[in-house]
Amino acid sequence: MTTPGFTPLSGTPTAYRPTTPAPHPGDSAHEVVDLKRPVDPQVYVTPYSRPLPSYEETFAGPGYESRPLPASPFAVAALVCGIVGVFLLVPALGAIVLGHLGLRQTSRNTHTGRGLATGGLVLGYAVATVVALVVLAVWISEL
Repeated sequence: MTTPGFTPLSGTPTAYRPTTPAPHPGDSAHEVVDLKRPVDPQVYVTPYSRPLPSYEETFAGPGYESRPLPASPFAVAALVCGIVGVFLLVPALGAIVLGHLGLRQTSRNTHTGRGLATGGLVLGYAVATVVALVVLAVWISEL
């Protein structure tokens, strides 16, 4: 007897029978366990899973590609010179030169720190512009 609007997909279900788990390596007290391969990958393979990765594959996935790139020393020096140049005026010229060198080094994707180089350039050019305007104002006022 079926309910109206309901069509069973299969016959009567069979009773649940739990399966016995496969023996795990390392259960024996006298068994030596290799730490590079502590379990047999085939023990945990089911129709719904995949084999365990090997020891070499474990640390080769996403997130383990390589070390992060170092910061460009030119970019760091440009930012330091730019900050110091705000107070002492002379290092601002060094910030401009080092900032351009830092931008060139970071554009090759061998170093990071493009923002540091840009910050050093902005500070260097800002100080140079203010100094140029002050010198121009003093020169014009003496005429």
